[in-house]
Amino acid sequence: MVKLSVLVLSSVVVLSAMPSHAQNAGDVLQGIGRAMSGEPAPPPPPRDPYWREHQRERAYRHEQQRLDAEQRDLDARRRGLQDERRYNEGNGFYGR
Repeated sequence: MVKLSVLVLSSVVVLSAMPSHAQNAGDVLQGIGRAMSGEPAPPPPPRDPYWREHQRERAYRHEQQRLDAEQRDLDARRRGLQDERRYNEGNGFYGR
């Protein structure tokens, strides 16, 4: 019973210490960085007008690298199969 009463009492104390109103992002972020020193924030950097074109070029290069790697894998597999076939034909495993 004592444990229960201590638990209830501590819960009441903790809940009463918490603020009863919700804070918005402005309340939470106020006073961070330049706002504390009183300096105005610098303007955001200008947007790159060609960002879509750059994204397209980057995607193209990425896809081209993927296709090149896939082609290298296919070529290596093809060479391996040809080497295996030559080895087997040279040792009489086919057609005899």
